[in-house]
Amino acid sequence: MAKVLSQEEIDALLSSISGSGESGAGSQIDIKKVALYDFKHPNLISKEQMRLLEIIHEGMVRNLGVYLSAQLRMIVDMNLLAIDQIMYSEFVMSIATPAATYVGVIDDPMSYFVMEISPQLVIFVVERLFGGPGNFIPVGRPISVIERRVMNRVVERIAGEISKNWGNIKKFNCEFRRFESNPEFVQIVPAQEPVVVVSMEIKVRGNKTMLNLCYPYIWISNILSETDVQDKLIFGVKEPSQEEREIGINNLYLTNVSLKAYLGKSRLTLREILNLKVGDIICLDTSINSKIPVFIQNKHVFNSLIGKKKKNYAIKIHNVLKGEIDHDD
Repeated sequence: MAKVLSQEEIDALLSSISGSGESGAGSQIDIKKVALYDFKHPNLISKEQMRLLEIIHEGMVRNLGVYLSAQLRMIVDMNLLAIDQIMYSEFVMSIATPAATYVGVIDDPMSYFVMEISPQLVIFVVERLFGGPGNFIPVGRPISVIERRVMNRVVERIAGEISKNWGNIKKFNCEFRRFESNPEFVQIVPAQEPVVVVSMEIKVRGNKTMLNLCYPYIWISNILSETDVQDKLIFGVKEPSQEEREIGINNLYLTNVSLKAYLGKSRLTLREILNLKVGDIICLDTSINSKIPVFIQNKHVFNSLIGKKKKNYAIKIHNVLKGEIDHDD
């Protein structure tokens, strides 16, 4: 059966024939680049699914960074480093011993997952929560029982952030039920089963450390194959309805915020504070007619005047500031 060649194929044949009679250095043959494919580790997650996983965990990274900054009273910078698909045995072999690995449970669909934290970060967090300076030092011992209990508050918050950020795709509850210092004792799936590892980088005081989440691929596949999730992948997230908007607005109106009026401030020595007695008067740096700053969630929003309403002391809003001013005192 004859085949009709295109002009491009004819030109390629002519160029190869003309180049065969010349020396090897003078011949020019177009060589197409070939992408290597690892058949032992096939890519099971599509680009759309990978992007969805990135969106979920980018929100988680932002929230955890803010939470850790508040708990440790210092700037904590968290970044989503990578999302990789590997074999479970490779993940276990990448963890050094002694380790800080937590085994978590997800209720719908039922599955186990693993969180691996650097032991250096665990010791640092525990020291800061106890009021210490915190140091990044090499840890050559397992995490103690007391340190694990102190760390439970942070671990529970991480579990809550996982459930919260997955909630737009699939609502479920998760919790960490077991701690292991030896990663070889953590067996959530067979060694040759594929898993998805989410790597997060944590920067504190110029030190970099890692936090890794390991999900079984079969669990992620079950969630991403659901019909409503597929609709979100294809059509994107739907706009909220009018009823949903009203619910959100009503929830905002019912949200409690702190409002503080600062009458003034004064500086005392430690000896003066220790010698204070009942009836002593402390002079402030403001007068009775001064404008008193009013702060909402530590933001300077209003200026006010001191007064009385019936038998209670009160403040009267004098003016609204155009720009918010942070208050660090």
